[in-house]
Amino acid sequence: MTWTTPTANPRRPRGLALAAALGAVAIGASACSSGTSSAPGGGGDTTLTIGLATEAECWDPQQDNFGYGLTIGRQIVDSLTARDGNDLTKIEPWLATSWEVSPDATTYTFKLRDGVTFSDGAKLDASVVKSNFETLAKIKGANGAAFVAGLKEITTPDPLTVSIRFAQPNAAFLQATSNFQLGLVSPATLAKTPEERCSQGVIGSGPFVVKEAVRNQRATLERREDYAWPAKVYKRTGPAGIKTLVFRIVPEASVRTGGVSSQQIDVAQTVSWQDGAVLEKGANTQLLRAVNRVPAVSLEVNTSRPILSEEAVRVALTHAIDRKGLTETAHNGFTVPATGSLTAASPFHIDQSDALRYDPALSKDLLEKAGWTVGGDGIRTKNGQRLVITASFAANPDNQTFLEVIQQQVREVGIEFKLRPLPTTDFNKALVAGDYDVHRWSGALVDADALRILFSTKTLNKAQLPPDNDLEPLLQKQVGLADPAERRKVIDDIQRLLVTRGYQIPVFDMVNLWGASKKVTGVRFDDSAIILYEAQVNG
Repeated sequence: MTWTTPTANPRRPRGLALAAALGAVAIGASACSSGTSSAPGGGGDTTLTIGLATEAECWDPQQDNFGYGLTIGRQIVDSLTARDGNDLTKIEPWLATSWEVSPDATTYTFKLRDGVTFSDGAKLDASVVKSNFETLAKIKGANGAAFVAGLKEITTPDPLTVSIRFAQPNAAFLQATSNFQLGLVSPATLAKTPEERCSQGVIGSGPFVVKEAVRNQRATLERREDYAWPAKVYKRTGPAGIKTLVFRIVPEASVRTGGVSSQQIDVAQTVSWQDGAVLEKGANTQLLRAVNRVPAVSLEVNTSRPILSEEAVRVALTHAIDRKGLTETAHNGFTVPATGSLTAASPFHIDQSDALRYDPALSKDLLEKAGWTVGGDGIRTKNGQRLVITASFAANPDNQTFLEVIQQQVREVGIEFKLRPLPTTDFNKALVAGDYDVHRWSGALVDADALRILFSTKTLNKAQLPPDNDLEPLLQKQVGLADPAERRKVIDDIQRLLVTRGYQIPVFDMVNLWGASKKVTGVRFDDSAIILYEAQVNG
């Protein structure tokens, strides 16, 4: 396995970069006419070429924040459990064949599948699972670390039994074990530092292994011919249907779309909202939708800022956004206006449409009563201070576009909405430091415990709430309730409080668009993660 970081050429003309991107794709697509096999347990000699929009900064699914685990990483690592695609609350066996949960949801005991190996030959056993979770819990800032927060003790009664105990009840942990952030890595990977894992990649037990990776250019994955432990949610039982996966970084959306249309790319990530309809109607192309089932794409509000410490301002901002108009203008109608803190596709969703309705008259009334009066330029002021709210976001065209729509909409009620695009690294630093008024965010866990991870003062605390806030007791209570009905009542209360108090301003339910050749079948999505284990190229 080769990992390479190429030297950048900042003087390269843009036209040459576009041509090079198309040329690189053409090389990777040359094997797409090879024979295929659709029989479970078998696999042809096919190559599948996937065009990705960006390169992740960290090649470790457990640590990843922005994409690797959703794309390449999910093909490399397996998880203890898997989600049923038709019923997301139903958890199915994968590397664990069965499990028991204590009545108080503090202890989870898993029986492991025998015979599983990592791609370097190391065997999966209870001690490896123990090391994975204990190591992850110590990596500050890792996405997966939030799921094992409060870990007290892990014991291994026998080589195929692992018992995980938390200091406090953790009702969401079973759901979390199906995520790529808790995908298991080999002992060799665990021996590396977090920085080495990010820069060198990881070794997993999944159906594919990395053969070569060149940062910001490509990654080539090869099928494991000895793979024999897929999750029970899949129809296949043996090696993957595709022999070689070639992931290529193609930043320009138009180039990715053109690659699919010209059959130089088999699957393309992040199709633009404008190109979605083109691929959907194409004679040889199809549009794949990955529906986001986690918290809605929202403006997360820093309530410690003087202006946003006023509930009237937060609620006024909520009602100043025309969500339907936004999704039609910015997303060509492919996304869905948010109707709650959690997306409509979430099994924990409650309809909060009224609390999120577009009502500029109400916004104006709230601001007037709070002492914010309209100035000469249409922007409100109070005690000499202008009503200015700055939105921080990871710089990319999609974020820029929808935030520009909000910028125009909220000006109608007298709010100046400034945009602050940041490189990914700087955006991460700003979030950790609480350096934002509002920022664009979603979540990464189908279970409603994602709200605790996002808003608890003991975790990410997106709203920058003080420790004694009214939300915290509910966030901690829900994770400790083993009874689903009782837990659901508390989760409902959490969602209502988040929206009505303006701690979270949901905007739209994300739908990730992927373009593909009509020859491609068997592509699955687990929430936003693409799964290529059962993919085929036919004809």
